[in-house]
Amino acid sequence: MRHVLIGALALVCAGVVTVVGQAPSGGWPQFRGAGAAGVADGATLPLKFSPTENVSWVAEIPGRGWSSPIVWGDRVFVTAAINAGKFKAPSTGIYGNDYVAELTAKGLPPEEVNRLVTARDIELSAEATEVQYVVYALDTRTGKVAWQHEAFKGVPAGGRHRKNTYASETPATDGERIYASFGGNVGVYAYTMDGTLVWKKAWPPQPIYLDFGTASSPVVHGGRVYQMHDTEGRSFLTALDARTGTEVWSVDRSAFETRMKSGWATPFIWTHGGRTEIVTIGKGLVISYGLDGKELWRMRGMTQATPSPVAAGGMLFVGSGSQGETNRPLFAVKPGASGDISLAQGATSSEFVSWFQPRFAAYTGSPLVYRGRVYSINDNGILQVADAETGKELYKARVGGGGLTFSASPLASQGRIYATSEDGDVVVFEAADEYKELAKNSFGEMSLATPAADATSLYVRTATKLYKVTGK
Repeated sequence: MRHVLIGALALVCAGVVTVVGQAPSGGWPQFRGAGAAGVADGATLPLKFSPTENVSWVAEIPGRGWSSPIVWGDRVFVTAAINAGKFKAPSTGIYGNDYVAELTAKGLPPEEVNRLVTARDIELSAEATEVQYVVYALDTRTGKVAWQHEAFKGVPAGGRHRKNTYASETPATDGERIYASFGGNVGVYAYTMDGTLVWKKAWPPQPIYLDFGTASSPVVHGGRVYQMHDTEGRSFLTALDARTGTEVWSVDRSAFETRMKSGWATPFIWTHGGRTEIVTIGKGLVISYGLDGKELWRMRGMTQATPSPVAAGGMLFVGSGSQGETNRPLFAVKPGASGDISLAQGATSSEFVSWFQPRFAAYTGSPLVYRGRVYSINDNGILQVADAETGKELYKARVGGGGLTFSASPLASQGRIYATSEDGDVVVFEAADEYKELAKNSFGEMSLATPAADATSLYVRTATKLYKVTGK
């Protein structure tokens, strides 16, 4: 039996009139906001803050969840998982092969090494008690709970890495309904904006690699909800009718020959030149589908599927990560591709691949493309910045001065980059051709959730709290 690499996942309207289906100014409707870009240039966010400085309110969020908050009008939504007992506690830092090496050095056989690593880092379903999967809606003005609903209650069908949660998928909204997913092993639940359950959709549970748990968030576009579920068993991408939850189509993703069958990346909607694509990362591939579910193009070369794609400047940026400095590819893809566009051995560009960097993507965090540059922060805190058009690396730096680890994706606003460390430090640095740190704001509690923003505020989720940070 081979030694295993245990990895972290990234792996959470009274008084306001809005047009249904149209994002209110400064809204944040899904994972990484409008267009999944992670950009809030229309917002005015504070530079410096703390649990007691420039905070409008702080709300206790019962349970655990690394789903990001989303914001629509005067509501902010989050999900969480609650159990009567105790979850296996997470800790910050990189879960690599150090523990495996330590146990192996003691002369332990591989089976015993795997048993001890699993006992330390994995909460198996046999260890779990009954879990409540909960959706919360908070008033953005006060932080008080406007409504909350238990979407599902039961013993988890599979386990989770202790750094993951049973509520790591970020909800999404189109302004008509909230779509809360707890992964393909639990299901998707649609609520009206005032909390009435409209429909729910579940699938037979499937095994996940090493019982890491799930994390792929739903995406809403054009009256459909897209959910991906890459597993060790049956895998699929499905399109559901947003009004009824009825399956429009489902594409089977089970038959690919690959070592890493499970995935945690969120699908990405890429619209360009009159064509809309659903871009997925998983099974060692990037595969783009049309709105009818038919494959448009594919590309080999992906590693562990955790980061999600992003588009800017007429190009698509797709990458995948692994621990350490190898096997972290990032590709810049041109629009209009069809068929297999995989690069030839040794090539760094082609007709539809503008450029390729073999060691650039982060392990869990998604890339940020902002003002002509690509930003990637690996789990070890190493920031890499490249020219978005050419792929030429501009600089490297240790975010926060070193000693920090990162799982959340960065956010950009008004010429600044906001990067949240696992220790709960929001490091702010200038969007420029060199690293210039502007502030380091500590919340003093673990955080793996990517922040959200509206027109005036930043929403930061830590292990037990949600903060609304507002500048004066």
